[in-house]
Amino acid sequence: MSKIERIKAATDGLDVLPELLRAAREGWETLDPDHVGLLKWYGLYAHNTHDGHFMLRVKVIQGVLSADQAEVMASIAEDFGRGVIDCTTRQCFQVHWIRLENVPEIFARLDRVGMTSSGACGDITRNVIGCTVAGLGHEEIVDGYATAEAIHHHFLDNHLYSNLPRKYKVSVTGCAEDCARGLINDIALSAAIADDGTRGFNLRVGGGLSSHPRFARWMDVFVTPEEAPEVIEGMTGIFRDSEENRKARGKARLKFLVDRVGPEELRAELERRVGRELRRGVPKAPGMSGEDHVGIHAQHDGDHHTVGAVVPVGRLKAEQLFELVRLARTYGSNPDDALRLTHQQNVLLPWIPQANLDALLAEPLLQTLTPTPSLFARGLQTCTGKEFCGLAKVFTKNRAVEIAAFLDEHVRPNGHGEDLRVHFAGCSSSCAQHQIADVGIEGVLKKVDGEFVEAMDIRIGGRLGPDPRFGEVVLKKVPHWELNETLLRIFDLYEQHHDGDETFRTFAGRTEPEWWTQELAPVEEPVNS
Repeated sequence: MSKIERIKAATDGLDVLPELLRAAREGWETLDPDHVGLLKWYGLYAHNTHDGHFMLRVKVIQGVLSADQAEVMASIAEDFGRGVIDCTTRQCFQVHWIRLENVPEIFARLDRVGMTSSGACGDITRNVIGCTVAGLGHEEIVDGYATAEAIHHHFLDNHLYSNLPRKYKVSVTGCAEDCARGLINDIALSAAIADDGTRGFNLRVGGGLSSHPRFARWMDVFVTPEEAPEVIEGMTGIFRDSEENRKARGKARLKFLVDRVGPEELRAELERRVGRELRRGVPKAPGMSGEDHVGIHAQHDGDHHTVGAVVPVGRLKAEQLFELVRLARTYGSNPDDALRLTHQQNVLLPWIPQANLDALLAEPLLQTLTPTPSLFARGLQTCTGKEFCGLAKVFTKNRAVEIAAFLDEHVRPNGHGEDLRVHFAGCSSSCAQHQIADVGIEGVLKKVDGEFVEAMDIRIGGRLGPDPRFGEVVLKKVPHWELNETLLRIFDLYEQHHDGDETFRTFAGRTEPEWWTQELAPVEEPVNS
C-alpha cells in the first residue's frame, strides 16, 4: 500500500475539516504533515513554496453562477487572493494566495450563497461538468443540468465514496452537440433518444489524459435521468472497490480498470450492483466534440442571446469579475443565471435581450474580455504552471500570453478554423488538456551546457468529435528561446501545404507525425572546408 493510501485509510479526507479549522486558529504549521494533502478534499492545494499559502478551488456545477455567487467569488479573490481568480477547464474557479486563517470566513461566504469547495479536489467525485449553454441554446435532447445537479448532490459529502483510488471526473451533457468533452472524463453521460422515444443518456467510462491518455469507452448502456445517480453510484462503487487500482498511484484512474477488464465485464458487474439488467445503448449517439461558445448566439427562446467572452489564459482580476456581475445585472434578465464558465477557461453572459446587446458590447470590459477575439487568443488554454504548482516544469500563464500575441502578429488567419486550439501544459499531467489540442505544448526540462533549462515537447493533431485522436509528439525538448519560431514554422508549413479550404485540424489529421518531425528539423549549414 502506498503512503497516500495508508494516509487515506487512517483518515478519510472528509474528516479533516476539524483539523483544518483548528489550523486556521493556531497556524498552518500545526497541521499533521501527512494531512496537508487531505485538505484537497476541501478544495485546498498547498502552493509549491510551502510557506502557508494555498490555492482554493470552488465547485460550480456545469459552470452556472448566480449574480450573488459570482460576486462572492470576486470578493474572496479581492480580500484574500491578491485580486486574482482563475477559470478552469472544469467550469470552476480557483483563487491563489489563500491563508488558512481566512478559510472560516471564506467558507461562510460560500455557504451563504449555496456554494462549496467540498470535493473540488482529492480522490473523490470532482465538479460535475456539462454543456455551457444547457437550457439556453443548441438542440437540447434532455435536461443535462438537472441530472448533473442530482449527481452532484448524491455524492456531495458522501463518505461511502470519499476514498476513491484517484480523482473521479463526471461529464453530463444533454445537447445534441455533446459539447462537454465527455470523452476525456471518467464518466460521460451523453444525450440520446431510445427507439421508443425515451430521452436519456448513453454511458461511456474510463476517459482521461495525463501520461496514459484514453478516450472514454462505450458501455452499451442507456440510462434515463432518473436512473443516472443510481447507475453512476454503481460504477463508482466498482472503482472504489478495485484494490488493483490502489497499488500504484500512477495507474489508479478508472481508465486502467477499463483496460484490464473491458466494458463488457464492467457492464455485467454494474448490472449486478444495481440489481437489474440495464437498457442497451443507443447506437446513433452524437459525436463528442467541445464547442467553445465564444461570440454572440441566439438562445432557443428567440428573445435572448448569450455573449461568450474570452478570458486571456483563464485569468481574471477580481475587479473584472465584479464588473461582469454588474453587466449581468444591468443588461441581463436573470440574476439567478447571470454568468457561466466554459470548458476553455472563458465566461459567458446569458439572458441578454436583443435590445440590450449593443449597449453591452460597447462596455469597456468587453473590449478586453472580447466576444470577437483574435485567432490564437480564442483557443488558448493553460494550466497554473510553475508559478504555483509543484509538478510543473515551466511557467505557463505569462508565456502563453506572449505566444498568442506573437502568433497573432505573424500568422495570417487563412482558413485555420475558427476554434483553432493551442494548449500549454506545464507538465505531463495535462491540466491544460494539451493532448486534445491542435497544437499541444508540454513543459519539460533540457540540459544545456550542464544546466537544466525550460523546454517544451510539441504535439500536433489532437481533437475531439466523431473521429477523436490524441496529438502526437512531433518535437521533443525544444528550448524555450526557440518555441515561438518553432510554432511559427508549424503554421507556415500548414500555409504551404494545405489543400483548398482545408482547416489546420483537417490538415493535421491527414499528415503523419514523422512528416512534421522531418519538416521541422533544424537545417544544418554546410561546413566550409
